[in-house]
Amino acid sequence: MSPSVKRFLEERGARYQVETHAPLISFEDAKTILSLDPAKMVKGLTFARPGGFAIVALRAADRADYKKIADALGLRRADLWLADAQSVRRDLDMEQGGIVPLPIGSARVLIDRAVLGLDQIVCGTGRNTATLIIDRDVWLDIADGELGDFAKPAPVAM
Repeated sequence: MSPSVKRFLEERGARYQVETHAPLISFEDAKTILSLDPAKMVKGLTFARPGGFAIVALRAADRADYKKIADALGLRRADLWLADAQSVRRDLDMEQGGIVPLPIGSARVLIDRAVLGLDQIVCGTGRNTATLIIDRDVWLDIADGELGDFAKPAPVAM
């Protein structure tokens, strides 16, 4: 767990658990490596924006709707881009595969409404070798996130 994330959680008195594991980067890695329910996994996508970063919390199996994310951030879609790994590591103390959707380093947090259907959040800890397990309501209290519809609709089966 990154020291910044640990400090953030402890300063707020949040109850949580951490599972350590082999390094992971993707949802496919997580499904293979973790013993946790993939349906409860939440990914944090980190975007660069004027004045800092935005972290979007989505169910791990969902795909991001970049247009809706750009609109929520007051940006044109053409001006929305994923933050580079080096900047995220330097400024947020997080690494790829370990992004935690919390307002670390003044990051703005956007939460897809579908995440509210989960009773527990399984997400990064700032490091890709540990996973955070936290009650959804505890996470919502400290995430200071803005709710919206940030995932693309699932394809309709024919």
